[in-house]
Amino acid sequence: MKLTLSIPRTRPEHLASIPAPEGCESPLLQLTGAGRRLIAERDPSSPVYHVNLPALEGEAEVNFEVSELDTADSATGIATNDADGKLDVEVAGSPFMRFHHTTNYPKPVINPILSPNGTNMLREPMEAWGEGEHPWQRGLTLMQGAINGVDCWNERPDSPGFGHTAQDDILISHNPLSLLIESDNTWYEGDRPLMTDSRFYRLFDSSRDVVVLDIAHTLKASHGAVTIGDTKEGGFLCIRVNPSMNANAEGNMRNTYGATDEKGCWSLPSHWMDYYGPVGDETVGFAIFDHPQNFRYPTTWHVRGYGLFAPNCWMFKPDYHLPEGESLTFRWRVTVRTGNTIQADIANRFLDYVDGPRVKWE
Repeated sequence: MKLTLSIPRTRPEHLASIPAPEGCESPLLQLTGAGRRLIAERDPSSPVYHVNLPALEGEAEVNFEVSELDTADSATGIATNDADGKLDVEVAGSPFMRFHHTTNYPKPVINPILSPNGTNMLREPMEAWGEGEHPWQRGLTLMQGAINGVDCWNERPDSPGFGHTAQDDILISHNPLSLLIESDNTWYEGDRPLMTDSRFYRLFDSSRDVVVLDIAHTLKASHGAVTIGDTKEGGFLCIRVNPSMNANAEGNMRNTYGATDEKGCWSLPSHWMDYYGPVGDETVGFAIFDHPQNFRYPTTWHVRGYGLFAPNCWMFKPDYHLPEGESLTFRWRVTVRTGNTIQADIANRFLDYVDGPRVKWE
């Protein structure tokens, strides 16, 4: 196969996405051209390949000979240790995050996510089922407040009307460009299943200055039809930042259109949302990119000055009914980086995600 890429914007070296050629199911492609050999890795949830492209001028064309690969060496910049339901992940030689997948919490959760200097960028998790200010906002989680009328956002143990999520299975794989965490989960009210889901957390090998985490979340009406209700308590994706980053303290929020406060961001649509501020002696932040194929794109946002950060397409919208046996997939990209919105080039990184190279396959 031959591949011609045309770059719409001048970009430094960056992670790009290219549509798969028709009929190609290979997990890996080798791209050879312009004195380079690149590995492209197929997305587990869509017919797209991801590849680290070199710096290219806008509208430049680059040509590659393409061959399919079954295997290639795994990324050397990501290391893991999975023990007692806690998956610890290192990136570029330093600790980056911990994924908790035990019954110690009412849902799977990522906490901490560490800055390059080792400070937690998330609020420290509170005791499971504990009291306090929004204790259910445990770090980076997937949750929603109205699943068949059951509140799967707030947490009330053994109380009718409140839900929890249990992990059924997990698979961890090291790939040439990324670490992939795949999990299957069931949502419950008590011991009554409401629905199931599958999750792909894909962490790309990178420097610590900008780490990319892609999340694909597929909801499955496996136990009858599912009604997803109108609620501000939603996401499904939710991040609770370190209090030092709170926008009502020393931190900042910013959306696609330049709004920088709750009034301009909360409940309003935006293609991406950024939240950054100081932790220790660093300025760090999270940006969440909404995928163009997501339901109700661009999403509205449940984003608060006290540190909550969640894309939520359900607030002030009609209930959505997912028929029995059907599914609905959401995709987001989370960038974890140093610097403010401008310094981190968030607008262009979003365009890399949604408006990548023009592709011609032969």
